[in-house]
Amino acid sequence: MSDGTPVRKDVHRMMPRWQWRTWAFLLVVVSIVAGLLFDALFGRIIPLRPEGIRDWLDGLGPWGPLVFVVLLMAAVVVSPVPSVPLDIAAGLTFGLFWGTVYVLIGAELGAIIAFLIARRLGRPRLARRLPAAAMASIDTLTARRGVRALILMRLLPVFNFDWVSYAAGLTSLSARAFALATFVGMIPPVVAIVAVGATLPGNPVLAGTILAILVLAVLIPLAMPGFARPGRARDEG
Repeated sequence: MSDGTPVRKDVHRMMPRWQWRTWAFLLVVVSIVAGLLFDALFGRIIPLRPEGIRDWLDGLGPWGPLVFVVLLMAAVVVSPVPSVPLDIAAGLTFGLFWGTVYVLIGAELGAIIAFLIARRLGRPRLARRLPAAAMASIDTLTARRGVRALILMRLLPVFNFDWVSYAAGLTSLSARAFALATFVGMIPPVVAIVAVGATLPGNPVLAGTILAILVLAVLIPLAMPGFARPGRARDEG
């Protein structure tokens, strides 16, 4: 999919590989730290308790699922609003199956809206401000690893879901590829987080175990030496 922004093909003027790798690594670190700080700050200002959200949704009757989907969609578009309490509340309110379905629908729609906002409003401005070599490097990197990197970031909840959606809209990644990678990548963590809410009332130990497994699934890949360098040997070969 083309957004009308010309893709630079002057390979000789592209940034050195080590330079864009350094910038990409710094961007990931800053995104993780800033995302955690934003979530913590928002939680102090407006506490979102899954039990309170469940009680509120129960009071809406048959409108509960629709309101929840719209609320989660808005939480993704309005980035500082943390979505994890909503995911847990979905499990508490609707159970594992329907809670997962509603979370996937709301998160997918919100991610696509955020992506399209960034594509429409952000990428043209970015192209005007960045050097041609920088945009060429971004587009080349996106073509090589964009889908794989997006799936990986969806699998690991430590990456801010909302910010990743907006950042992807600034690249040359197609909307179709973005939507598919987002949906596929977020299924495992969504199932796990919703399962925490679904099992919490009847089996808090199981809910804590699922949460611990999810945390380990995030930390172990980040601690692996080759995590930040997928495909390095192939690229440099």
